[in-house]
Order: sequence, then C-alpha cells, then structure tokens
Amino acid sequence: MPPLPPRWITLTLFLLVPALLALAACGGDDDGGSPFEPGNLTDSEQVPTATPWTNAPDVVILDPDNINPLPPDNPNQTEPTETTEPNGGEPGDCGDTYTVEAGDMLVGIGEKCGVDWELIAELNPDVDPASLSIGQVLNMPSPDDAETE
Repeated sequence: MPPLPPRWITLTLFLLVPALLALAACGGDDDGGSPFEPGNLTDSEQVPTATPWTNAPDVVILDPDNINPLPPDNPNQTEPTETTEPNGGEPGDCGDTYTVEAGDMLVGIGEKCGVDWELIAELNPDVDPASLSIGQVLNMPSPDDAETE
C-alpha cells in the first residue's frame, strides 16, 4: 500500500482529534454520589438557592421632585454662604455674587444672569473658567456694567 499524501493525514487528524475530545468530554456514568448532577435541577430539594427573607423589605418609591442635592464639599469654609436663585435673562438678576452649581460654565451663567461671560471672567481673574467648582462664589457684574457692553 502506498503512503498517504500529507493532506490526507492532516484531514484525518482534523476529524479524528475533535471526535476523540468530544467522546472524552461526555465521559461515562460516574457514581461518585454527588447530590448535584449537571442538567438535572428539577428536584427542588437539591437545587442550590439563596435563603429567602423571613419578611420582605418595605418598598421605597423615590419622588424625583423631592430629592435635595447634597451641599458642596468645601472643607475650608467655616460659615455657609448665601445662595441666590438666578431667574435668568435680565442683567443683575443674579445679584452681586453667584454660587456655582453642578454643570455650570461661565457661558451658561452669563446666559442665566443676562450678562456677558467675559465680564464675569474679568471680575474673577483668579478663577479658571475650565475648572469651576460646585459651591464656588463668583463676583457678578452690576447691571450698569452689563448694559455698556
């Protein structure tokens, strides 16, 4: 009998090796006495589960309109600062100072308070516009300053 060409040997190995691995994985019947048999989880006494509660916890429904934000984390502040509620639109609506809130940028503060953000930046030279902090107090331009621009 002539020797088999290399491609037949390779083809035979590609078919034979996976078949042998599948047979080995199936295995035989093991009477090891294990209480948990793979694929046989129909007996409720043998299914591993978590221990149920003796009493169910109370249901808590959060009202999104009744959630108060946490105060700003400002460890160097000794007394709480007064916060102003900006109504927006008209120059001077925010008062002499404005307390930075979450998500504020100088442009948005300027729009809320009816002033140009560049005026706010000029009045607060020590403030980096790219890194405002929640609770930071900004000096605001007066209505006269806002109208001259």
